[in-house]
Amino acid sequence: MTGDADTLLKILLVEDDSLDRASLMRALRNDNHGFYITEATSINTACAVLESHHFDVILTEYQLHDGSADALLAQVNAMTSDKPAVIIIGNYNDDMLAEQCILTGAQAYLIKEDIRPHSLLSTIVQAKQHAKQWEELRTEAAHLRVQAEHDALTGLYNRRVFDETLRNCLAQAERYGRAFALLMIDLDQFKQINDKWGHCTGDILLQEIACRLCSVTRDSDRVCRIGGDEFAILLPEILNQRQPAILAERLAEALLEPMHTGETNIIISASIGVAIYPDNGTTADMLLRNADKAMYRCKHREHQDNINNIVQTWPTLPC
Repeated sequence: MTGDADTLLKILLVEDDSLDRASLMRALRNDNHGFYITEATSINTACAVLESHHFDVILTEYQLHDGSADALLAQVNAMTSDKPAVIIIGNYNDDMLAEQCILTGAQAYLIKEDIRPHSLLSTIVQAKQHAKQWEELRTEAAHLRVQAEHDALTGLYNRRVFDETLRNCLAQAERYGRAFALLMIDLDQFKQINDKWGHCTGDILLQEIACRLCSVTRDSDRVCRIGGDEFAILLPEILNQRQPAILAERLAEALLEPMHTGETNIIISASIGVAIYPDNGTTADMLLRNADKAMYRCKHREHQDNINNIVQTWPTLPC
């Protein structure tokens, strides 16, 4: 091993047989490529070391005295980023085991008696490259999934996720005999904001509203933007009918606080309709229809007129 440990390829070598471990160490050191090698003689030790240290490659015997390399693979798979490449070493040619290891996250499967210094080096380099490529693909897939599931402006879940979540809530409620609630939210006179002050101000307002909706809901609640100025919240499980009503009151209060967009202060209200499964519907269409009806009844109440006015205290700055 030569060079600074920070610049060398870091390998975690997991082998409980001292002779085999020494043989692998010789194979790693008999080429001109520098490695920083950490040794572990058990799966448990390797898992513990992996929790606190970063490695580029894990070179591990498949079966050790305290378990199999499956535990190591599971720990690597649970990492969210910067995963090491995993090379499994088997005592004999086993196509089924090799396939299983690859499918569960390993980059290569080697037969112990076939290992030679040059071939081991090539496998390590290729495994690291494959791991990097897979991580890039996984990151890109995750990014695309976020784009497909979230509203680009507010970051809330979009209509597609809302529809899927509503179907799941119905299935779970029917299966376990529990209630859930749907809240439909429509901003009052939002069109006037876009007409008076432009879409830039309207967009800032929508982003602020999204933050306020999330601030008064639970992590288990699903907050979605389903249209231009329409939002929906799904409460997957409620204990009583008062629970969604209390949330609606808290939402209305949160939205009535003045919103600052540049040099403009805006006060805007929202109309909120609530539908509860199974009292207000047992299908998605029924729940949506009844929540909409409740929302529009709320919108047309005369006592809301005094808070539906948009208040401008300063002229807006151009976008």
